[in-house]
Amino acid sequence: MSTPKLSHLAETLSGSEIVKLGNAISERIRNGEKIYNLTIGDFDPSVFPIPTELEALIIESYRNRNTSYPAAEGVLDLRKSVALFIQEWEGLHFEPNEIQIAAGGRPLIYTLFKAIVDKGDKVIYAVPSWNNNHYTHLTDAVHCVIECTVENDFMPTVEDIRKNISGATLVCICTPQNPTGTTLKKESLEAICDLILEENAKRAEGEKKCYLMFDQMYWTLTYGTTVH
Repeated sequence: MSTPKLSHLAETLSGSEIVKLGNAISERIRNGEKIYNLTIGDFDPSVFPIPTELEALIIESYRNRNTSYPAAEGVLDLRKSVALFIQEWEGLHFEPNEIQIAAGGRPLIYTLFKAIVDKGDKVIYAVPSWNNNHYTHLTDAVHCVIECTVENDFMPTVEDIRKNISGATLVCICTPQNPTGTTLKKESLEAICDLILEENAKRAEGEKKCYLMFDQMYWTLTYGTTVH
Protein backbone atom coordinates (compact mmCIF):
# COMPACT_ATOMS: atom_id res chain seq x y z
CA MET A 1 0.00 0.00 0.00
CA SER A 2 1.33 3.41 -0.92
CA THR A 3 1.93 6.02 1.75
CA PRO A 4 -0.99 8.46 1.93
CA LYS A 5 -0.20 11.99 0.80
CA LEU A 6 -0.24 14.54 3.60
CA SER A 7 0.28 18.29 3.69
CA HIS A 8 3.68 19.71 2.82
CA LEU A 9 4.02 20.82 6.44
CA ALA A 10 3.27 17.37 7.83
CA GLU A 11 5.71 15.71 5.44
CA THR A 12 8.54 18.11 6.25
CA LEU A 13 8.23 18.28 10.04
CA SER A 14 11.32 17.39 12.04
CA GLY A 15 11.10 15.97 15.54
CA SER A 16 12.42 17.64 18.66
CA GLU A 17 16.02 16.64 19.31
CA ILE A 18 15.65 17.19 23.06
CA VAL A 19 12.58 14.92 23.15
CA LYS A 20 14.46 12.24 21.19
CA LEU A 21 17.35 12.47 23.64
CA GLY A 22 15.01 12.43 26.64
CA ASN A 23 13.19 9.35 25.34
CA ALA A 24 16.46 7.54 24.72
CA ILE A 25 17.65 8.28 28.25
CA SER A 26 14.29 7.22 29.75
CA GLU A 27 14.58 3.91 27.90
CA ARG A 28 18.04 3.33 29.35
CA ILE A 29 16.75 4.14 32.84
CA ARG A 30 13.94 1.60 32.37
CA ASN A 31 16.60 -0.94 31.43
CA GLY A 32 18.29 -0.47 34.79
CA GLU A 33 20.97 2.14 34.14
CA LYS A 34 21.44 4.77 36.84
CA ILE A 35 21.25 8.08 34.98
CA TYR A 36 20.39 11.55 36.25
CA ASN A 37 18.16 12.85 33.48
CA LEU A 38 18.49 16.63 33.23
CA THR A 39 17.39 16.95 29.60
CA ILE A 40 13.94 18.50 29.91
CA GLY A 41 13.86 20.11 33.36
CA ASP A 42 11.22 17.71 34.70
CA PHE A 43 12.56 16.51 38.02
CA ASP A 44 11.48 13.71 40.36
CA PRO A 45 8.54 15.13 42.40
CA SER A 46 9.55 12.99 45.36
CA VAL A 47 12.80 14.98 45.48
CA PHE A 48 11.57 18.33 44.17
CA PRO A 49 7.88 18.59 45.15
CA ILE A 50 5.79 21.66 44.41
CA PRO A 51 5.52 24.12 47.35
CA THR A 52 3.15 22.87 50.06
CA GLU A 53 1.15 26.11 49.96
CA LEU A 54 0.63 25.79 46.22
CA GLU A 55 -0.46 22.16 46.60
CA ALA A 56 -3.02 23.18 49.23
CA LEU A 57 -4.40 25.97 47.03
CA ILE A 58 -4.76 23.60 44.07
CA ILE A 59 -6.69 21.11 46.20
CA GLU A 60 -8.86 23.91 47.59
CA SER A 61 -9.62 25.12 44.07
CA TYR A 62 -10.80 21.64 43.05
CA ARG A 63 -12.95 21.37 46.17
CA ASN A 64 -14.52 24.71 45.25
CA ARG A 65 -15.46 23.16 41.88
CA ASN A 66 -13.23 25.46 39.86
CA THR A 67 -13.03 22.91 37.08
CA SER A 68 -14.77 24.59 34.14
CA TYR A 69 -13.03 26.14 31.14
CA PRO A 70 -11.24 29.38 32.04
CA ALA A 71 -11.37 32.47 29.87
CA ALA A 72 -9.37 31.98 26.67
CA GLU A 73 -7.05 34.84 27.62
CA GLY A 74 -6.61 33.55 31.19
CA VAL A 75 -8.39 34.04 34.52
CA LEU A 76 -8.80 37.76 35.23
CA ASP A 77 -7.42 37.60 38.79
CA LEU A 78 -4.32 35.86 37.45
CA ARG A 79 -3.82 38.46 34.72
CA LYS A 80 -4.16 41.21 37.33
CA SER A 81 -1.51 39.50 39.45
CA VAL A 82 0.83 39.16 36.47
CA ALA A 83 0.40 42.83 35.59
CA LEU A 84 1.19 43.78 39.20
CA PHE A 85 4.23 41.49 39.25
CA ILE A 86 5.63 43.05 36.07
CA GLN A 87 5.01 46.53 37.47
CA GLU A 88 6.79 45.78 40.74
CA TRP A 89 9.74 43.81 39.39
CA GLU A 90 10.32 45.27 35.93
CA GLY A 91 8.86 48.76 36.18
CA LEU A 92 6.62 48.16 33.15
CA HIS A 93 2.91 48.97 33.16
CA PHE A 94 0.44 46.70 31.39
CA GLU A 95 -3.31 46.51 31.77
CA PRO A 96 -4.73 43.05 32.57
CA ASN A 97 -6.35 42.98 29.10
CA GLU A 98 -2.83 43.20 27.64
CA ILE A 99 -1.76 40.02 29.46
CA GLN A 100 -2.22 36.60 27.81
CA ILE A 101 -2.02 33.38 29.84
CA ALA A 102 -1.18 30.03 28.25
CA ALA A 103 -0.11 26.54 29.31
CA GLY A 104 3.61 27.09 28.80
CA GLY A 105 5.63 29.21 26.43
CA ARG A 106 5.06 27.25 23.22
CA PRO A 107 1.47 28.37 22.47
CA LEU A 108 2.41 32.01 23.04
CA ILE A 109 5.53 31.89 20.89
CA TYR A 110 3.68 30.10 18.10
CA THR A 111 0.87 32.67 18.31
CA LEU A 112 3.42 35.45 18.06
CA PHE A 113 4.98 33.87 14.97
CA LYS A 114 1.58 33.45 13.31
CA ALA A 115 0.63 37.04 14.14
CA ILE A 116 3.80 38.55 12.68
CA VAL A 117 5.48 36.18 10.24
CA ASP A 118 4.21 35.45 6.73
CA LYS A 119 5.43 32.83 4.28
CA GLY A 120 8.84 33.82 2.97
CA ASP A 121 9.59 36.33 5.74
CA LYS A 122 13.08 36.29 7.22
CA VAL A 123 13.43 35.21 10.86
CA ILE A 124 16.75 35.78 12.63
CA TYR A 125 17.65 33.50 15.51
CA ALA A 126 20.76 32.20 17.21
CA VAL A 127 21.88 28.63 17.76
CA PRO A 128 22.02 26.96 20.13
CA SER A 129 18.51 27.99 21.09
CA TRP A 130 15.14 26.43 21.83
CA ASN A 131 12.68 25.56 19.04
CA ASN A 132 13.11 28.71 16.93
CA ASN A 133 13.86 26.46 13.97
CA HIS A 134 10.52 24.68 14.41
CA TYR A 135 8.45 27.87 14.66
CA THR A 136 10.20 29.27 11.60
CA HIS A 137 9.43 26.09 9.70
CA LEU A 138 5.80 26.02 10.84
CA THR A 139 5.29 29.53 9.45
CA ASP A 140 7.14 28.67 6.21
CA ALA A 141 9.57 31.50 6.85
CA VAL A 142 13.20 31.87 5.81
CA HIS A 143 15.72 30.72 8.42
CA CYS A 144 18.50 33.21 9.14
CA VAL A 145 20.68 31.34 11.62
CA ILE A 146 23.45 32.96 13.66
CA GLU A 147 25.87 30.36 15.00
CA CYS A 148 27.03 31.59 18.39
CA THR A 149 30.19 30.65 20.25
CA VAL A 150 31.44 30.49 23.81
CA GLU A 151 33.44 33.68 23.25
CA ASN A 152 30.16 35.64 23.23
CA ASP A 153 28.44 33.45 25.84
CA PHE A 154 26.49 31.75 23.04
CA MET A 155 24.63 35.00 22.43
CA PRO A 156 24.24 36.88 19.12
CA THR A 157 26.06 40.20 18.90
CA VAL A 158 24.67 43.39 17.42
CA GLU A 159 27.12 43.00 14.54
CA ASP A 160 25.86 39.46 13.86
CA ILE A 161 22.34 40.83 13.55
CA ARG A 162 23.38 43.93 11.61
CA LYS A 163 24.74 41.73 8.81
CA ASN A 164 21.34 40.07 8.39
CA ILE A 165 18.69 42.56 9.49
CA SER A 166 17.89 44.00 6.07
CA GLY A 167 14.42 42.74 5.15
CA ALA A 168 14.03 40.73 8.36
CA THR A 169 10.62 40.46 10.00
CA LEU A 170 11.53 38.95 13.36
CA VAL A 171 14.60 38.81 15.60
CA CYS A 172 14.43 36.17 18.35
CA ILE A 173 16.35 36.76 21.58
CA CYS A 174 16.20 34.58 24.70
CA THR A 175 18.03 35.44 27.92
CA PRO A 176 18.92 33.57 30.02
CA GLN A 177 19.35 31.35 27.00
CA ASN A 178 17.84 27.90 26.70
CA PRO A 179 19.74 25.56 26.70
CA THR A 180 23.04 27.27 27.59
CA GLY A 181 21.88 29.28 30.61
CA THR A 182 24.02 32.23 29.55
CA THR A 183 22.74 35.80 29.62
CA LEU A 184 22.83 38.79 27.30
CA LYS A 185 24.49 41.87 28.74
CA LYS A 186 22.35 45.00 29.13
CA GLU A 187 24.57 46.99 26.77
CA SER A 188 24.27 44.31 24.08
CA LEU A 189 20.48 44.22 24.35
CA GLU A 190 20.28 48.00 24.14
CA ALA A 191 22.47 47.96 21.03
CA ILE A 192 20.27 45.31 19.38
CA CYS A 193 17.11 47.29 20.20
CA ASP A 194 18.67 50.47 18.79
CA LEU A 195 19.63 48.58 15.63
CA ILE A 196 16.04 47.37 15.13
CA LEU A 197 14.69 50.90 15.62
CA GLU A 198 17.28 52.17 13.14
CA GLU A 199 16.23 49.53 10.60
CA ASN A 200 12.54 50.30 11.03
CA ALA A 201 13.16 54.01 10.49
CA LYS A 202 14.43 53.15 7.00
CA ARG A 203 11.31 51.24 5.99
CA ALA A 204 8.58 52.85 3.95
CA GLU A 205 5.16 53.68 5.34
CA GLY A 206 2.98 50.59 5.18
CA GLU A 207 5.99 48.27 4.98
CA LYS A 208 6.12 45.59 7.65
CA LYS A 209 8.48 46.49 10.48
CA CYS A 210 11.13 44.30 12.07
CA TYR A 211 9.92 42.94 15.41
CA LEU A 212 11.88 41.69 18.41
CA MET A 213 10.71 38.63 20.31
CA PHE A 214 12.35 38.98 23.72
CA ASP A 215 11.94 35.72 25.61
CA GLN A 216 12.97 36.13 29.25
CA MET A 217 11.25 33.06 30.62
CA TYR A 218 14.12 32.30 32.98
CA TRP A 219 14.98 35.82 34.13
CA THR A 220 14.44 34.99 37.81
CA LEU A 221 16.97 32.15 37.60
CA THR A 222 20.04 34.37 37.79
CA TYR A 223 22.61 34.10 40.54
CA GLY A 224 25.80 35.64 41.89
CA THR A 225 26.87 38.79 40.08
CA THR A 226 24.68 38.11 37.04
CA VAL A 227 22.09 40.85 36.59
CA HIS A 228 19.15 40.45 34.24
